[in-house]
Amino acid sequence: MAITLIESAKLSQNKLKKGVIQEVVKASPILKMLPFETIVGNSLAYNREDPDNPATVQFRPVDGVWTESTAKYTQVTASLKILGGDADVDNFIQQTRSNINNQMANAVKLKSKAMSHTFENECVYGDADVENGFDGLHNLVSTSQSLTMAEDATGAPLSIAKLDELIDLMVNGCDALIMNKNIRRRLTQYLRPLGSYTTKRDDYGNFWMTWGDDIPIIVSDFITQTELCDANGMFSAKTGGQTSSIFAVKFGEGDGLVGIQNGGIETEVFEKLETKDASRTRLKWYCGIALYSTLSLARLGNITDAAIS
Repeated sequence: MAITLIESAKLSQNKLKKGVIQEVVKASPILKMLPFETIVGNSLAYNREDPDNPATVQFRPVDGVWTESTAKYTQVTASLKILGGDADVDNFIQQTRSNINNQMANAVKLKSKAMSHTFENECVYGDADVENGFDGLHNLVSTSQSLTMAEDATGAPLSIAKLDELIDLMVNGCDALIMNKNIRRRLTQYLRPLGSYTTKRDDYGNFWMTWGDDIPIIVSDFITQTELCDANGMFSAKTGGQTSSIFAVKFGEGDGLVGIQNGGIETEVFEKLETKDASRTRLKWYCGIALYSTLSLARLGNITDAAIS
């Protein structure tokens, strides 16, 4: 059963590890909702129904026969990647300048924040074919689940009709809409005069704007407003243009989007280093994300920062 990182932290007895997990989640809106599945080994293999070869049924006449048909599946593999880093503090600094703030604790806090920021950026723009990380939402979304505001490279403002079309693609249900602050502000600007601006509290006490009273809107600072689209209006690169994207996501094990990990976020403390008079705290995480069903993720791209129609 997949649980969120913050829930898994409650099961940890290591104060440092629990604090690190809380810092990671605090700095990443996506991690607040993303459930994690702990796996054995270094990858997760699962079968996804092949939409081109579904099971079929037929009407038959009396004394006729049915043509046998069995659904086919495609095996998909999501691999774990290695995320982490070392935080070193000179022992002189730790001893003489920790009277107000513990220097190593501050170093670990900043390293935790960097880990969350790197993970969230990878969740959006990661490409396993060109780097050491995992595939993000832009690479996981299928062509059939991708919409564009304009079939050109310049884009167009968001329209409510197009946003509804995005949600309609989510036949498995929609747990969240993920967008940047620019587009969220445009949506707020449109909804407030209509009296349709609604919010709800998440599990951590924070207010989230919602769409249609029940779909939370997650704001990610890592979705840029500089996305480049090709001549057909489809996403091409993180930078180089003046557009952005909205993702509709269904979370959950079995048919949705999940995080995967082996061992959770780990901390290792080295009190004495061989080559220098310093101590080191190492953070490492064997992690990734997996999309069970392509119908649990959809994208609306090529959105310019302009008033909504």
